[in-house]
Amino acid sequence: MQLKRNGYSVGYVRLFEHLRRIDHEMLGRKFRYNRDVLWKTLFKELGLKRMDPKWIHNLTLQYWRVYAANSPPFRDAEPTVRKLKRAGYKLGLVSDSDGTPGMKRKRIRGVPFHNLFEAIVVAGEDTPRVKPGHESFILIARKLGVQPKSSIYVGDNPRTDIEGAKAVGMISVIVHRKGNRGGDPDYRVPNLRALTGFVRSIQRAR
Repeated sequence: MQLKRNGYSVGYVRLFEHLRRIDHEMLGRKFRYNRDVLWKTLFKELGLKRMDPKWIHNLTLQYWRVYAANSPPFRDAEPTVRKLKRAGYKLGLVSDSDGTPGMKRKRIRGVPFHNLFEAIVVAGEDTPRVKPGHESFILIARKLGVQPKSSIYVGDNPRTDIEGAKAVGMISVIVHRKGNRGGDPDYRVPNLRALTGFVRSIQRAR
């Protein structure tokens, strides 16, 4: 391991305690999440000062490769997206940058059904700010040729998704996932499978 080759010895428990805390702190900020910065922050806190920047960046690339290989889409994602597409809805995708330019878009292209989305916006790369900055929500509506107020935004993060969507007048819907309570969405659904019927009911109500 690179740490040992550089003369450092750090226990895994201590390492992961620091990682969890730094990760939580960085996710709570409203700017692009840069994994290189996470590793540098971690090593600095552990007193490791002689780490090669190139090795740190390679660590980031390796992290995302492993993450992508072990983090498939939720099971209800593809069938729901296909049903909505068949029903004639315009579909767009907004996702925050990974902090490594091009990496998130590459990961999205690896999703088997990514071509069902008519427009994709990587917030923090296509726009100045990540979510909940309003730019990415306005941009996705513009790319789809619709008005934000006539759009339904579905997400699972009470802060970045719901706060941003509501700020531009979109109808906000949060999908229940473990640990994502809170926020002030317009609607809540138990899972993505419930979306098709739910979207129709919203249309009838309008």
